[in-house]
Amino acid sequence: MIANALASCAQVALLVAACAGLPRLLGLRSPSVQYLFWRVLLAVSLLLPLVQPRRPAEMVFVPAPAGAALSLPGTDAAPAPPVPAPAAIDWWRMAGLAIAAGAAVRLTWLAAGILRLRRMRRRAGEEAAGFDDLGRTIGVAVPILWSRELTHPVTFGVLRPVVLLPIALASVDETARRAVVAHELHHVKRRDWLWVLLEEVVRSLLWFHPAVWWLISRVQLARETVVDELSILTTNARRAYLDTLLAFADDTGLSSSPAFSARRHLFHRVMLLSKEGSMSSIRIAAASCVLAVALAGSTWGAVSAFPLYGAAQLPPPPPPAPPRDPLSPEAYYLLGAQYRELMNRDASLTAAQKVQMILKGIAAEDRALELRPDYAEAMVVKATLLRAQANLTSDKVERDRMIDDSYMLAAQAARLQSMHADYTAGPRPMPPPPPPPPPPGGSGEVMVFSPAPPMPEAFEQHVKALNPVRVGGGVKQPAKIHDVKPEYPPIARQAGVQGVVILEVLIDADGNVAEARVLRSVPLLDSAALDAVQQWKFAPSNLNGVPTAVMMTVTVNFTLQ
Repeated sequence: MIANALASCAQVALLVAACAGLPRLLGLRSPSVQYLFWRVLLAVSLLLPLVQPRRPAEMVFVPAPAGAALSLPGTDAAPAPPVPAPAAIDWWRMAGLAIAAGAAVRLTWLAAGILRLRRMRRRAGEEAAGFDDLGRTIGVAVPILWSRELTHPVTFGVLRPVVLLPIALASVDETARRAVVAHELHHVKRRDWLWVLLEEVVRSLLWFHPAVWWLISRVQLARETVVDELSILTTNARRAYLDTLLAFADDTGLSSSPAFSARRHLFHRVMLLSKEGSMSSIRIAAASCVLAVALAGSTWGAVSAFPLYGAAQLPPPPPPAPPRDPLSPEAYYLLGAQYRELMNRDASLTAAQKVQMILKGIAAEDRALELRPDYAEAMVVKATLLRAQANLTSDKVERDRMIDDSYMLAAQAARLQSMHADYTAGPRPMPPPPPPPPPPGGSGEVMVFSPAPPMPEAFEQHVKALNPVRVGGGVKQPAKIHDVKPEYPPIARQAGVQGVVILEVLIDADGNVAEARVLRSVPLLDSAALDAVQQWKFAPSNLNGVPTAVMMTVTVNFTLQ
Protein backbone atom coordinates (compact mmCIF):
# COMPACT_ATOMS: atom_id res chain seq x y z
CA MET A 1 0.00 0.00 0.00
CA ILE A 2 2.81 2.43 0.90
CA ALA A 3 4.72 1.53 -2.25
CA ASN A 4 1.61 2.12 -4.38
CA ALA A 5 1.00 5.50 -2.69
CA LEU A 6 4.56 6.61 -3.45
CA ALA A 7 4.31 5.33 -7.02
CA SER A 8 1.01 7.18 -7.49
CA CYS A 9 2.56 10.46 -6.29
CA ALA A 10 5.48 9.92 -8.65
CA GLN A 11 3.09 9.25 -11.55
CA VAL A 12 1.25 12.53 -10.97
CA ALA A 13 4.51 14.47 -10.65
CA LEU A 14 5.91 12.97 -13.86
CA LEU A 15 2.65 13.55 -15.75
CA VAL A 16 2.39 17.20 -14.69
CA ALA A 17 6.08 17.85 -15.37
CA ALA A 18 5.78 16.38 -18.87
CA CYS A 19 2.71 18.48 -19.77
CA ALA A 20 3.48 21.73 -17.91
CA GLY A 21 5.20 23.58 -20.74
CA LEU A 22 3.18 22.30 -23.70
CA PRO A 23 0.69 25.20 -24.07
CA ARG A 24 3.49 27.77 -24.06
CA LEU A 25 5.65 25.65 -26.35
CA LEU A 26 2.79 25.41 -28.86
CA GLY A 27 2.01 29.13 -28.56
CA LEU A 28 -1.54 28.30 -27.48
CA ARG A 29 -3.39 31.55 -26.71
CA SER A 30 -6.96 30.23 -26.70
CA PRO A 31 -8.20 30.49 -23.07
CA SER A 32 -10.96 27.91 -23.55
CA VAL A 33 -8.58 25.28 -25.00
CA GLN A 34 -6.07 25.90 -22.20
CA TYR A 35 -8.83 25.60 -19.62
CA LEU A 36 -10.03 22.31 -21.10
CA PHE A 37 -6.48 20.94 -21.25
CA TRP A 38 -5.65 21.77 -17.63
CA ARG A 39 -8.96 20.34 -16.40
CA VAL A 40 -8.44 17.09 -18.33
CA LEU A 41 -4.89 16.86 -16.98
CA LEU A 42 -6.19 17.34 -13.42
CA ALA A 43 -8.89 14.70 -13.92
CA VAL A 44 -6.39 12.21 -15.36
CA SER A 45 -3.99 12.85 -12.46
CA LEU A 46 -6.72 12.19 -9.89
CA LEU A 47 -8.30 9.18 -11.62
CA LEU A 48 -5.11 7.51 -12.83
CA PRO A 49 -4.42 5.60 -9.57
CA LEU A 50 -8.03 4.33 -9.58
CA VAL A 51 -8.43 3.16 -13.18
CA GLN A 52 -5.00 1.85 -14.18
CA PRO A 53 -4.50 -1.93 -14.11
CA ARG A 54 -2.37 -3.34 -11.32
CA ARG A 55 0.56 -5.56 -12.10
CA PRO A 56 0.50 -8.92 -10.35
CA ALA A 57 2.72 -8.93 -7.30
CA GLU A 58 5.77 -11.12 -7.55
CA MET A 59 6.23 -13.86 -4.94
CA VAL A 60 9.77 -14.04 -3.63
CA PHE A 61 10.72 -17.00 -1.47
CA VAL A 62 12.72 -15.63 1.45
CA PRO A 63 14.67 -18.27 3.37
CA ALA A 64 13.83 -18.37 7.04
CA PRO A 65 16.57 -17.44 9.55
CA ALA A 66 18.72 -20.28 10.73
CA GLY A 67 17.39 -19.90 14.27
CA ALA A 68 13.87 -20.49 13.02
CA ALA A 69 14.62 -23.78 11.29
CA LEU A 70 12.80 -26.88 12.55
CA SER A 71 14.89 -29.14 14.78
CA LEU A 72 15.41 -32.69 13.62
CA PRO A 73 13.38 -35.35 15.41
CA GLY A 74 15.40 -37.10 18.01
CA THR A 75 17.33 -34.07 19.19
CA ASP A 76 16.92 -33.02 22.82
CA ALA A 77 16.90 -29.32 22.02
CA ALA A 78 13.48 -27.71 21.92
CA PRO A 79 12.69 -25.18 19.22
CA ALA A 80 14.05 -21.77 20.14
CA PRO A 81 11.33 -19.24 21.01
CA PRO A 82 11.03 -16.33 18.60
CA VAL A 83 13.15 -13.36 19.57
CA PRO A 84 10.97 -10.23 19.81
CA ALA A 85 12.08 -7.48 17.46
CA PRO A 86 13.19 -4.24 19.12
CA ALA A 87 10.55 -1.54 19.17
CA ALA A 88 11.07 0.94 16.35
CA ILE A 89 9.38 4.12 15.26
CA ASP A 90 6.90 3.54 12.44
CA TRP A 91 7.90 6.48 10.25
CA TRP A 92 5.33 5.62 7.59
CA ARG A 93 2.55 5.75 10.16
CA MET A 94 3.90 9.06 11.44
CA ALA A 95 3.92 10.43 7.88
CA GLY A 96 0.33 9.26 7.35
CA LEU A 97 -0.79 10.98 10.54
CA ALA A 98 0.99 14.19 9.50
CA ILE A 99 -0.72 14.11 6.08
CA ALA A 100 -4.13 13.52 7.69
CA ALA A 101 -3.54 16.34 10.17
CA GLY A 102 -2.54 18.74 7.38
CA ALA A 103 -5.65 17.83 5.38
CA ALA A 104 -7.83 18.40 8.44
CA VAL A 105 -6.28 21.83 9.01
CA ARG A 106 -6.77 22.81 5.36
CA LEU A 107 -10.41 21.65 5.33
CA THR A 108 -11.06 23.53 8.59
CA TRP A 109 -9.56 26.66 7.08
CA LEU A 110 -11.77 26.22 4.01
CA ALA A 111 -14.89 25.80 6.12
CA ALA A 112 -13.96 28.90 8.13
CA GLY A 113 -13.64 30.89 4.90
CA ILE A 114 -17.12 29.80 3.78
CA LEU A 115 -18.60 30.81 7.14
CA ARG A 116 -16.85 34.18 6.87
CA LEU A 117 -18.41 34.77 3.45
CA ARG A 118 -21.85 33.90 4.83
CA ARG A 119 -21.43 36.45 7.62
CA MET A 120 -20.39 39.09 5.06
CA ARG A 121 -23.51 38.32 3.05
CA ARG A 122 -25.75 38.85 6.09
CA ARG A 123 -24.02 42.15 6.92
CA ALA A 124 -24.01 43.43 3.34
CA GLY A 125 -25.74 46.75 2.69
CA GLU A 126 -28.17 47.83 0.01
CA GLU A 127 -28.45 46.20 -3.37
CA ALA A 128 -26.36 47.65 -6.18
CA ALA A 129 -28.55 49.10 -8.92
CA GLY A 130 -27.99 49.70 -12.61
CA PHE A 131 -26.86 46.22 -13.63
CA ASP A 132 -30.16 44.66 -14.69
CA ASP A 133 -29.31 44.99 -18.37
CA LEU A 134 -26.03 43.10 -17.81
CA GLY A 135 -27.93 40.34 -16.06
CA ARG A 136 -30.37 40.06 -18.97
CA THR A 137 -27.56 40.07 -21.52
CA ILE A 138 -25.59 37.35 -19.72
CA GLY A 139 -28.72 35.42 -18.76
CA VAL A 140 -28.60 35.43 -14.93
CA ALA A 141 -30.47 37.27 -12.20
CA VAL A 142 -28.79 37.23 -8.78
CA PRO A 143 -28.56 39.72 -5.90
CA ILE A 144 -25.67 42.21 -6.24
CA LEU A 145 -24.90 43.79 -2.85
CA TRP A 146 -22.47 46.43 -1.54
CA SER A 147 -20.13 45.38 1.31
CA ARG A 148 -17.85 47.50 3.47
CA GLU A 149 -15.77 44.50 4.56
CA LEU A 150 -14.38 43.62 1.16
CA THR A 151 -11.56 45.02 -0.94
CA HIS A 152 -12.29 42.78 -3.94
CA PRO A 153 -15.48 41.51 -5.60
CA VAL A 154 -16.68 38.11 -4.40
CA THR A 155 -19.09 35.62 -5.99
CA PHE A 156 -20.16 32.57 -4.00
CA GLY A 157 -23.07 30.23 -3.46
CA VAL A 158 -24.27 27.14 -5.29
CA LEU A 159 -28.05 27.11 -4.87
CA ARG A 160 -28.48 30.82 -4.08
CA PRO A 161 -25.46 32.61 -5.53
CA VAL A 162 -24.76 36.24 -4.66
CA VAL A 163 -22.30 38.89 -5.83
CA LEU A 164 -20.69 41.13 -3.20
CA LEU A 165 -19.01 44.34 -4.39
CA PRO A 166 -16.60 46.42 -2.28
CA ILE A 167 -18.01 49.84 -1.45
CA ALA A 168 -14.90 51.43 -2.95
CA LEU A 169 -16.02 50.21 -6.37
CA ALA A 170 -18.91 52.71 -6.33
CA SER A 171 -16.48 55.58 -6.87
CA VAL A 172 -14.69 54.19 -9.95
CA ASP A 173 -15.61 54.75 -13.56
CA GLU A 174 -18.96 53.22 -14.55
CA THR A 175 -17.42 51.33 -17.47
CA ALA A 176 -14.89 49.67 -15.19
CA ARG A 177 -17.62 48.94 -12.64
CA ARG A 178 -19.77 47.25 -15.28
CA ALA A 179 -16.77 45.20 -16.45
CA VAL A 180 -16.25 43.91 -12.89
CA VAL A 181 -19.94 43.03 -12.50
CA ALA A 182 -19.97 41.31 -15.89
CA HIS A 183 -17.00 39.19 -14.77
CA GLU A 184 -18.81 38.09 -11.61
CA LEU A 185 -22.09 37.38 -13.42
CA HIS A 186 -20.30 35.14 -15.90
CA HIS A 187 -18.90 33.19 -12.93
CA VAL A 188 -22.44 32.77 -11.64
CA LYS A 189 -23.73 31.57 -15.00
CA ARG A 190 -20.92 29.01 -15.31
CA ARG A 191 -21.39 27.82 -11.69
CA ASP A 192 -17.66 28.29 -11.15
CA TRP A 193 -18.08 28.51 -7.38
CA LEU A 194 -18.87 24.79 -7.21
CA TRP A 195 -15.73 23.94 -9.19
CA VAL A 196 -13.64 26.21 -6.97
CA LEU A 197 -14.92 24.39 -3.86
CA LEU A 198 -14.12 20.97 -5.35
CA GLU A 199 -10.64 22.11 -6.37
CA GLU A 200 -9.95 23.48 -2.90
CA VAL A 201 -11.07 20.19 -1.34
CA VAL A 202 -8.66 18.31 -3.62
CA ARG A 203 -5.90 20.78 -2.74
CA SER A 204 -6.63 20.24 0.96
CA LEU A 205 -6.51 16.45 0.73
CA LEU A 206 -3.33 16.47 -1.40
CA TRP A 207 -1.71 19.47 0.27
CA PHE A 208 1.65 17.68 0.45
CA HIS A 209 1.96 17.28 -3.35
CA PRO A 210 3.43 20.38 -5.06
CA ALA A 211 2.42 19.17 -8.53
CA VAL A 212 -1.25 19.12 -7.51
CA TRP A 213 -0.98 22.67 -6.11
CA TRP A 214 0.59 23.91 -9.32
CA LEU A 215 -1.94 22.14 -11.54
CA ILE A 216 -4.96 23.48 -9.62
CA SER A 217 -3.44 26.95 -9.86
CA ARG A 218 -3.22 26.53 -13.66
CA VAL A 219 -6.86 25.42 -13.81
CA GLN A 220 -8.04 28.45 -11.82
CA LEU A 221 -5.91 30.83 -13.89
CA ALA A 222 -7.28 29.39 -17.14
CA ARG A 223 -10.83 29.74 -15.82
CA GLU A 224 -10.26 33.42 -15.05
CA THR A 225 -8.84 34.08 -18.53
CA VAL A 226 -11.92 32.45 -20.08
CA VAL A 227 -14.20 34.68 -17.99
CA ASP A 228 -12.03 37.70 -18.86
CA GLU A 229 -12.66 37.11 -22.56
CA LEU A 230 -16.40 36.66 -21.98
CA SER A 231 -16.55 39.88 -19.94
CA ILE A 232 -14.75 41.87 -22.65
CA LEU A 233 -17.12 40.49 -25.30
CA THR A 234 -20.10 41.51 -23.14
CA THR A 235 -18.97 45.05 -22.29
CA ASN A 236 -16.75 45.75 -25.34
CA ALA A 237 -14.38 47.61 -23.00
CA ARG A 238 -10.97 45.92 -23.15
CA ARG A 239 -8.99 49.00 -22.03
CA ALA A 240 -11.28 49.68 -19.05
CA TYR A 241 -11.12 46.03 -18.07
CA LEU A 242 -7.30 46.06 -18.19
CA ASP A 243 -7.21 49.21 -16.07
CA THR A 244 -9.46 47.53 -13.50
CA LEU A 245 -7.22 44.47 -13.31
CA LEU A 246 -4.16 46.68 -12.83
CA ALA A 247 -5.96 48.60 -10.06
CA PHE A 248 -6.64 45.38 -8.20
CA ALA A 249 -3.05 44.25 -8.77
CA ASP A 250 -1.83 47.39 -6.98
CA ASP A 251 -4.13 46.66 -4.00
CA THR A 252 -2.39 44.62 -1.31
CA GLY A 253 -5.57 43.74 0.59
CA LEU A 254 -6.56 40.11 1.17
CA SER A 255 -9.85 38.62 0.05
CA SER A 256 -11.44 35.27 -0.66
CA SER A 257 -12.44 36.06 -4.23
CA PRO A 258 -11.20 33.50 -6.76
CA ALA A 259 -11.39 36.08 -9.54
CA PHE A 260 -9.69 39.35 -8.65
CA SER A 261 -7.84 38.43 -5.45
CA ALA A 262 -5.38 35.96 -7.02
CA ARG A 263 -2.74 38.65 -7.49
CA ARG A 264 -0.11 36.11 -8.57
CA HIS A 265 -2.29 35.49 -11.68
CA LEU A 266 -3.15 39.10 -12.50
CA PHE A 267 0.07 39.87 -14.37
CA HIS A 268 -0.38 36.81 -16.58
CA ARG A 269 -4.01 37.72 -17.27
CA VAL A 270 -3.07 41.28 -18.17
CA MET A 271 -0.43 39.99 -20.60
CA LEU A 272 -2.93 37.67 -22.29
CA LEU A 273 -5.58 40.38 -22.62
CA SER A 274 -3.07 42.85 -24.06
CA LYS A 275 -2.42 40.46 -26.99
CA GLU A 276 -5.46 40.85 -29.16
CA GLY A 277 -4.23 38.47 -31.83
CA SER A 278 -6.26 35.31 -32.24
CA MET A 279 -5.36 31.81 -33.38
CA SER A 280 -6.85 30.27 -36.50
CA SER A 281 -9.20 27.32 -36.09
CA ILE A 282 -6.75 25.07 -37.95
CA ARG A 283 -3.91 25.99 -35.60
CA ILE A 284 -6.15 25.46 -32.56
CA ALA A 285 -7.19 22.03 -33.86
CA ALA A 286 -3.56 21.06 -34.54
CA ALA A 287 -2.45 22.24 -31.10
CA SER A 288 -5.33 20.33 -29.49
CA CYS A 289 -4.30 17.12 -31.26
CA VAL A 290 -0.70 17.57 -30.12
CA LEU A 291 -1.87 18.14 -26.53
CA ALA A 292 -4.06 15.02 -26.63
CA VAL A 293 -1.23 12.85 -27.99
CA ALA A 294 1.25 14.28 -25.49
CA LEU A 295 -1.16 13.71 -22.61
CA ALA A 296 -1.75 10.09 -23.66
CA GLY A 297 1.97 9.45 -24.10
CA SER A 298 2.84 11.07 -20.78
CA THR A 299 0.18 8.98 -19.03
CA TRP A 300 1.57 5.78 -20.52
CA GLY A 301 5.12 6.78 -19.61
CA ALA A 302 4.16 7.60 -16.00
CA VAL A 303 2.34 4.28 -15.56
CA SER A 304 5.24 2.36 -17.10
CA ALA A 305 7.89 4.15 -15.02
CA PHE A 306 6.03 3.79 -11.71
CA PRO A 307 3.60 0.85 -11.97
CA LEU A 308 1.13 -0.02 -9.22
CA TYR A 309 0.98 -3.57 -7.96
CA GLY A 310 -1.97 -5.58 -6.77
CA ALA A 311 -2.15 -7.14 -3.34
CA ALA A 312 0.36 -9.94 -2.95
CA GLN A 313 -1.43 -13.26 -2.97
CA LEU A 314 0.17 -16.51 -2.03
CA PRO A 315 0.24 -18.76 -5.07
CA PRO A 316 -1.27 -22.19 -4.50
CA PRO A 317 1.24 -24.97 -3.98
CA PRO A 318 2.21 -26.71 -7.19
CA PRO A 319 -0.10 -29.61 -7.95
CA PRO A 320 1.47 -33.05 -7.69
CA ALA A 321 3.33 -33.76 -10.90
CA PRO A 322 2.50 -37.11 -12.41
CA PRO A 323 5.55 -39.31 -11.74
CA ARG A 324 7.22 -41.09 -14.58
CA ASP A 325 6.33 -44.34 -12.87
CA PRO A 326 2.89 -44.09 -11.19
CA LEU A 327 3.95 -46.77 -8.69
CA SER A 328 7.38 -45.30 -7.93
CA PRO A 329 7.89 -44.63 -4.19
CA GLU A 330 10.75 -42.29 -5.08
CA ALA A 331 8.32 -39.94 -6.86
CA TYR A 332 6.08 -39.69 -3.78
CA TYR A 333 9.10 -39.26 -1.49
CA LEU A 334 10.38 -36.35 -3.59
CA LEU A 335 6.94 -34.74 -3.65
CA GLY A 336 6.71 -34.85 0.15
CA ALA A 337 10.23 -33.44 0.46
CA GLN A 338 9.26 -30.68 -1.96
CA TYR A 339 6.32 -29.65 0.24
CA ARG A 340 8.62 -29.65 3.28
CA GLU A 341 11.18 -27.49 1.51
CA LEU A 342 8.55 -24.96 0.41
CA MET A 343 7.11 -24.81 3.93
CA ASN A 344 10.58 -24.15 5.40
CA ARG A 345 11.70 -21.55 2.86
CA ASP A 346 8.66 -19.29 2.51
CA ALA A 347 8.56 -17.03 5.58
CA SER A 348 5.32 -15.36 4.44
CA LEU A 349 3.18 -18.48 4.92
CA THR A 350 0.54 -18.35 7.65
CA ALA A 351 0.18 -21.15 10.20
CA ALA A 352 -2.89 -22.52 8.39
CA GLN A 353 -1.05 -22.58 5.05
CA LYS A 354 1.92 -24.35 6.64
CA VAL A 355 -0.41 -27.01 8.09
CA GLN A 356 -1.93 -27.59 4.64
CA MET A 357 1.52 -28.13 3.11
CA ILE A 358 2.53 -30.43 6.00
CA LEU A 359 -0.59 -32.59 5.51
CA LYS A 360 0.07 -32.87 1.77
CA GLY A 361 3.70 -33.81 2.43
CA ILE A 362 2.71 -36.47 4.99
CA ALA A 363 0.16 -37.92 2.54
CA ALA A 364 2.87 -38.19 -0.13
CA GLU A 365 5.31 -39.91 2.26
CA ASP A 366 2.56 -42.31 3.42
CA ARG A 367 2.00 -43.29 -0.20
CA ALA A 368 5.76 -43.87 -0.62
CA LEU A 369 5.81 -46.08 2.49
CA GLU A 370 2.79 -48.04 1.24
CA LEU A 371 4.75 -48.89 -1.89
CA ARG A 372 8.04 -49.44 -0.03
CA PRO A 373 7.65 -50.09 3.73
CA ASP A 374 11.43 -50.02 4.40
CA TYR A 375 11.96 -46.58 2.74
CA ALA A 376 14.11 -44.94 5.48
CA GLU A 377 14.40 -41.57 3.71
CA ALA A 378 10.60 -41.25 3.51
CA MET A 379 10.40 -42.02 7.23
CA VAL A 380 12.85 -39.23 8.03
CA VAL A 381 10.89 -36.70 5.96
CA LYS A 382 7.60 -37.77 7.53
CA ALA A 383 9.14 -37.53 11.02
CA THR A 384 10.30 -33.98 10.26
CA LEU A 385 6.84 -33.03 9.00
CA LEU A 386 5.18 -34.52 12.09
CA ARG A 387 7.49 -32.52 14.34
CA ALA A 388 6.65 -29.32 12.37
CA GLN A 389 2.93 -30.09 12.68
CA ALA A 390 3.35 -30.62 16.44
CA ASN A 391 4.95 -27.18 16.75
CA LEU A 392 1.86 -25.65 15.09
CA THR A 393 -0.69 -27.61 17.20
CA SER A 394 -2.26 -26.06 20.31
CA ASP A 395 -3.76 -29.33 21.61
CA LYS A 396 -1.19 -30.77 24.05
CA VAL A 397 -2.42 -34.36 23.68
CA GLU A 398 -2.20 -34.20 19.89
CA ARG A 399 1.19 -32.48 20.06
CA ASP A 400 2.63 -35.21 22.35
CA ARG A 401 1.23 -37.93 20.09
CA MET A 402 2.82 -36.34 16.99
CA ILE A 403 6.18 -35.96 18.74
CA ASP A 404 6.09 -39.62 19.89
CA ASP A 405 5.25 -40.73 16.34
CA SER A 406 8.12 -38.65 14.96
CA TYR A 407 10.58 -40.24 17.43
CA MET A 408 9.39 -43.72 16.54
CA LEU A 409 9.76 -43.04 12.82
CA ALA A 410 13.23 -41.53 13.29
CA ALA A 411 14.34 -44.52 15.37
CA GLN A 412 12.96 -46.96 12.80
CA ALA A 413 14.68 -45.05 9.98
CA ALA A 414 17.97 -45.10 11.90
CA ARG A 415 17.65 -48.87 12.45
CA LEU A 416 17.03 -49.44 8.76
CA GLN A 417 19.98 -47.25 7.80
CA SER A 418 22.28 -49.11 10.21
CA MET A 419 21.18 -52.41 8.69
CA HIS A 420 21.87 -51.31 5.13
CA ALA A 421 25.12 -49.37 5.61
CA ASP A 422 28.43 -50.10 7.29
CA TYR A 423 28.89 -47.06 9.53
CA THR A 424 32.04 -48.40 11.21
CA ALA A 425 33.98 -48.33 7.95
CA GLY A 426 34.41 -44.59 8.25
CA PRO A 427 32.54 -41.70 6.74
CA ARG A 428 31.54 -41.90 3.15
CA PRO A 429 30.21 -39.09 1.04
CA MET A 430 26.44 -38.97 1.15
CA PRO A 431 24.97 -38.94 -2.38
CA PRO A 432 22.56 -36.10 -3.03
CA PRO A 433 18.91 -37.03 -3.59
CA PRO A 434 17.68 -37.00 -7.17
CA PRO A 435 16.14 -33.73 -8.43
CA PRO A 436 12.42 -33.21 -7.86
CA PRO A 437 9.94 -33.80 -10.69
CA PRO A 438 9.46 -30.78 -12.96
CA PRO A 439 6.31 -28.73 -12.37
CA PRO A 440 3.47 -29.19 -14.85
CA GLY A 441 3.71 -27.12 -18.03
CA GLY A 442 7.40 -26.46 -17.54
CA SER A 443 6.79 -23.42 -15.32
CA GLY A 444 7.04 -22.70 -11.65
CA GLU A 445 9.82 -22.82 -9.08
CA VAL A 446 12.05 -25.92 -9.02
CA MET A 447 13.27 -26.83 -5.55
CA VAL A 448 16.99 -27.72 -5.36
CA PHE A 449 17.82 -30.19 -2.58
CA SER A 450 21.29 -29.92 -1.06
CA PRO A 451 22.90 -32.97 0.54
CA ALA A 452 24.37 -30.79 3.31
CA PRO A 453 22.22 -28.80 5.73
CA PRO A 454 22.41 -25.00 5.53
CA MET A 455 25.04 -23.37 7.70
CA PRO A 456 23.45 -22.09 10.96
CA GLU A 457 23.66 -18.37 11.56
CA ALA A 458 25.78 -18.70 14.71
CA PHE A 459 28.24 -20.97 12.90
CA GLU A 460 28.46 -18.60 9.95
CA GLN A 461 29.12 -15.63 12.25
CA HIS A 462 31.97 -17.51 13.96
CA VAL A 463 33.46 -18.39 10.56
CA LYS A 464 33.40 -14.74 9.53
CA ALA A 465 34.90 -13.64 12.83
CA LEU A 466 37.72 -16.25 13.03
CA ASN A 467 38.47 -16.59 9.27
CA PRO A 468 39.70 -20.20 9.68
CA VAL A 469 41.71 -22.32 7.28
CA ARG A 470 40.46 -25.80 6.40
CA VAL A 471 42.49 -28.81 7.40
CA GLY A 472 44.06 -30.53 4.41
CA GLY A 473 46.98 -30.11 2.06
CA GLY A 474 49.67 -28.20 3.95
CA VAL A 475 47.43 -27.63 6.99
CA LYS A 476 47.72 -30.54 9.42
CA GLN A 477 44.94 -31.70 11.70
CA PRO A 478 45.53 -30.38 15.23
CA ALA A 479 46.28 -32.87 17.97
CA LYS A 480 43.52 -33.53 20.50
CA ILE A 481 44.79 -32.90 24.05
CA HIS A 482 41.51 -33.31 25.92
CA ASP A 483 38.89 -35.90 24.98
CA VAL A 484 35.30 -36.32 26.24
CA LYS A 485 33.39 -39.49 25.37
CA PRO A 486 29.75 -38.98 24.30
CA GLU A 487 26.97 -40.34 26.48
CA TYR A 488 24.75 -42.82 24.68
CA PRO A 489 21.16 -41.47 24.77
CA PRO A 490 18.86 -43.95 26.57
CA ILE A 491 16.13 -43.63 23.93
CA ALA A 492 18.63 -44.47 21.17
CA ARG A 493 19.92 -47.47 23.16
CA GLN A 494 16.37 -48.72 23.68
CA ALA A 495 15.59 -48.29 19.98
CA GLY A 496 18.77 -50.11 19.03
CA VAL A 497 20.13 -47.14 17.07
CA GLN A 498 23.85 -47.02 16.32
CA GLY A 499 25.97 -45.33 13.72
CA VAL A 500 28.35 -42.45 12.96
CA VAL A 501 27.57 -38.73 13.32
CA ILE A 502 29.74 -36.52 11.10
CA LEU A 503 30.40 -33.01 12.41
CA GLU A 504 32.12 -29.92 11.05
CA VAL A 505 34.12 -28.32 13.88
CA LEU A 506 35.51 -24.78 14.08
CA ILE A 507 38.59 -24.52 16.35
CA ASP A 508 39.89 -21.10 17.40
CA ALA A 509 43.55 -20.08 17.63
CA ASP A 510 43.77 -21.29 21.26
CA GLY A 511 42.61 -24.80 20.41
CA ASN A 512 39.09 -24.47 21.82
CA VAL A 513 36.02 -25.66 19.91
CA ALA A 514 34.27 -22.40 19.01
CA GLU A 515 31.34 -23.95 17.13
CA ALA A 516 30.19 -27.25 15.61
CA ARG A 517 27.43 -28.35 13.29
CA VAL A 518 26.05 -31.66 11.98
CA LEU A 519 26.95 -32.67 8.43
CA ARG A 520 25.60 -36.22 8.52
CA SER A 521 22.85 -36.91 11.01
CA VAL A 522 21.66 -39.85 13.03
CA PRO A 523 18.64 -38.11 14.57
CA LEU A 524 18.71 -39.74 18.01
CA LEU A 525 22.48 -39.33 18.39
CA ASP A 526 23.20 -35.80 17.12
CA SER A 527 22.80 -33.96 20.44
CA ALA A 528 25.08 -36.35 22.33
CA ALA A 529 27.77 -36.00 19.66
CA LEU A 530 27.61 -32.21 19.73
CA ASP A 531 27.73 -32.05 23.53
CA ALA A 532 30.86 -34.20 23.63
CA VAL A 533 32.77 -32.53 20.77
CA GLN A 534 32.19 -29.02 22.14
CA GLN A 535 34.18 -30.06 25.24
CA TRP A 536 37.21 -31.25 23.30
CA LYS A 537 40.50 -29.36 23.47
CA PHE A 538 43.19 -29.27 20.75
CA ALA A 539 46.75 -28.06 20.51
CA PRO A 540 46.91 -24.65 18.77
CA SER A 541 47.53 -24.80 15.03
CA ASN A 542 50.30 -22.60 13.65
CA LEU A 543 50.43 -21.22 10.13
CA ASN A 544 53.78 -19.59 9.34
CA GLY A 545 54.43 -19.46 13.08
CA VAL A 546 51.16 -17.64 13.85
CA PRO A 547 48.33 -19.37 15.83
CA THR A 548 45.45 -19.77 13.42
CA ALA A 549 41.83 -20.94 13.61
CA VAL A 550 41.09 -24.10 11.64
CA MET A 551 38.00 -25.98 10.42
CA MET A 552 37.88 -29.73 10.08
CA THR A 553 35.51 -32.70 9.93
CA VAL A 554 35.30 -35.21 12.81
CA THR A 555 33.33 -38.42 13.27
CA VAL A 556 31.69 -39.66 16.45
CA ASN A 557 30.97 -43.41 16.55
CA PHE A 558 28.09 -44.89 18.53
CA THR A 559 28.20 -48.68 18.85
CA LEU A 560 25.94 -50.87 20.99
CA GLN A 561 27.93 -53.32 23.10
